Amino acid sequence: MRQTLVFTALAIATMFILSSNASAEPEYENPDLQLKFNWKEEGDLLSPQTKLPSDPEAQKTVQAQYTNTAGLFKTDRQPVNVGTWTSDPTEFDISLSINSFDIWWQNTENGDDTCVWTISIEVNGAEISNDESDCQDDGTELTKRTHNLATNVDLVAGDTLGINLQYEGWEDIKIYYDNSTYDTGLNIVGKHNFFFAPSWSGSTVTIEFAEAWPVNWDTNLDAGYIMLMGDEMYMADNSKASVSEGNEYTISMANGSADVTSTIITWNEVSGNGIRLLMDYNSFDHSIGGNNTNGTVGNPPILTLNLQKASGLLGDDGGLLGLPGFELMIAIPAIAFVARKYRSN
Repeated sequence: MRQTLVFTALAIATMFILSSNASAEPEYENPDLQLKFNWKEEGDLLSPQTKLPSDPEAQKTVQAQYTNTAGLFKTDRQPVNVGTWTSDPTEFDISLSINSFDIWWQNTENGDDTCVWTISIEVNGAEISNDESDCQDDGTELTKRTHNLATNVDLVAGDTLGINLQYEGWEDIKIYYDNSTYDTGLNIVGKHNFFFAPSWSGSTVTIEFAEAWPVNWDTNLDAGYIMLMGDEMYMADNSKASVSEGNEYTISMANGSADVTSTIITWNEVSGNGIRLLMDYNSFDHSIGGNNTNGTVGNPPILTLNLQKASGLLGDDGGLLGLPGFELMIAIPAIAFVARKYRSN
C-alpha cells in the first residue's frame, strides 16, 4: 500500500513539474524602479554597477577655457567638453524616464557661481536631448548637485544610452565619481528588471531575476547591496551565498517579446524567521525605523520582497511521503512585493 502511495505521489509530482515546464512563460514581476546609472572610470561606461564602499572614487579635473588679457581680465569663456559616458547595450526593449542628473564637484580656485552645464542624452551615440543648467552655487564646497531632466526614451534590445557633459565657467573644477558616496550619474526610471518566483525551502533561499543591464552580483553581495533579513534583526550570511547563471525565458511584451537570461542567487544555512529580501545597487538603510549602522538613515532599498517558506506536499518535514531529499514546492513563495520607485538622493 505504501509503495502504491509513493508511486502515486511521484506521478503527481512528475505531472506538476511537466506542466510547469510546459508553460510558455514564467510568472514574474516587472515593476518600475529608479536606478542610478553611474559614471564609471573604466571605459567611460554608464552603468548601474556600484563599486565596493571601500573602493576609492575617481576624480576628473576640468580646466576652464577663456581669454586672459595680460593676466588681468578674463573674457570670451568657452564650453569645455568634460566627456561622454555610454552604457552597454540593453538586453531587452525598455522605456525609460531620465529624471535627473547628479554630479559631485568642487571649484579648485576662488568660486564661480556663474558657471553652466550642458547635459546631452544620447542613444547609440546620437543626441536626443540637450539641457542647460546653471551650477547652482559657486562650488567652494564638495557636495552633490541635482539637475532635473525630463527626457523619455524607448530603447530596443542592443541600443546604448549615453550622457555627454560640457562645462562653461571662469575657474577650474574637479568632479568626483564612480564611488558608493560620490555617485555622479543619471537617475532613470524604467522596468529594468524581471523578478521570477523565489523559493525558501528548508535553510535555502533562492531568488531569480533578469536585468536590462546586468551587473556583478558577487560584488553586490560583498558590499551588502543585497541581503536577507528576518525577525529580530536576523541577517543571513552573504558569504554563504552564490551567484549563477539561471534560465533562458521568452517574455511577452507590448511590442513583441524579449529573450532574457536570468541570474540566480542562492543563500545556504538560512536560519531566521520572517525572511525578506532587501535589494539595491548601493548602500541602503537595512534596519527597521532607520536605526542603522551604515550611514544611510531614511534611505530604504529600491525593492523589498517578503518570502513565505514552502512546505512538502504531504507535510512540513522536508520530504514527499517521508522520502529524504524530495521536497515539492506547491506555491509561489512571494507574499508581498514592494518596489520603491523613486530615490531622492
